[in-house]
Amino acid sequence: MFSIGQFVVNQQKVELVLPELAHAQALYEIIVHDRAELSHFLPWATKITTIDDEISFIKEMRTDTALYRKIALVVLVNQRPAGMLDLHNVKLKNESAEIGYWLGQAYQGNGIMTEAVRKLIEVAFDKLGLHQIKLLADHNNLPSRAIAERLNFEHVALLKDEVKYHGKFCDMDLYTMIKQ
Repeated sequence: MFSIGQFVVNQQKVELVLPELAHAQALYEIIVHDRAELSHFLPWATKITTIDDEISFIKEMRTDTALYRKIALVVLVNQRPAGMLDLHNVKLKNESAEIGYWLGQAYQGNGIMTEAVRKLIEVAFDKLGLHQIKLLADHNNLPSRAIAERLNFEHVALLKDEVKYHGKFCDMDLYTMIKQ
């Protein structure tokens, strides 16, 4: 299993690894259990309706990672899949990317995702040579916005009616971090 880093949060061992088919069942179970919460801000959660959907998603993420289109990672907590995070919209010419993440409800509120995002930022700047990372968070997703703020992302703008899901337009907060 390829790992980009590991750390401890509240006595829990956290590791960021490339997705493997062996992670599909546990990730699928989290999505099923947390579908109502996840789909509120992540409409893709309603489209993962079978284990085969999750397997296909993992295969797609592995391909996209191999082609340098994104870096998708599984967040393992005590060796159990707990969520995912990624760098997407990677623009090597501009040395920039966007970061995205989700974490199962059972693992939220412990600082796990904050530290996972911190580690991915470190890798993006120090190993991948990126200059800028963007983070888009639904304006009503206070926990996601809190991660950006805890990690000292700069709030650049409130983008009115930026995305449409569930039949309505939603405002998004745009944050950026520039390599120092």
